[in-house]
Amino acid sequence: MKKIFIILLSVFFVINSCDKKYDSNSEFGTYEFEKYISKLAANRDTLEFTSNFILNLDEDLIEKINQMNVIYELSPIEIIESIKSRGALYQRIFSDNEDSLCNYLPKEGGYYDVSVTYRKYQDVSVAQIEYPSFNEISKNSMEFVAIYLNDKWNLITINFLNI
Repeated sequence: MKKIFIILLSVFFVINSCDKKYDSNSEFGTYEFEKYISKLAANRDTLEFTSNFILNLDEDLIEKINQMNVIYELSPIEIIESIKSRGALYQRIFSDNEDSLCNYLPKEGGYYDVSVTYRKYQDVSVAQIEYPSFNEISKNSMEFVAIYLNDKWNLITINFLNI
């Protein structure tokens, strides 16, 4: 009887552990989001890329982000307008120019240099996804900043960092 109980208990733990889903609001989740965003940039999918920006952040969230020492340079509306009008941000991310991000990223995934920093402060989770200078022409590194809201990662800004 004791053996049967141990076997049943073991089976229960195995079944229960197989049912686990990874928590997207984690460092692993930020790397998954980074892969997704990089693939959109590499394939020049500007429509889906811009649909990942969250347009409404309340003042409380903005204050918490500022307390996390996260640079918050451009608003999502400015970014989307620049991409739609093929402005400076479009040129840096999606254009055929040799120094654009899309020409640096592999179309089907693979290795590239990226730094992901996951931060959690109170109830706010933020990820900073930094692509360093990816060729000799590029003078600045580029950073996407994302926030975890409504059970998914959303972009909130793009920063250009001098190196």
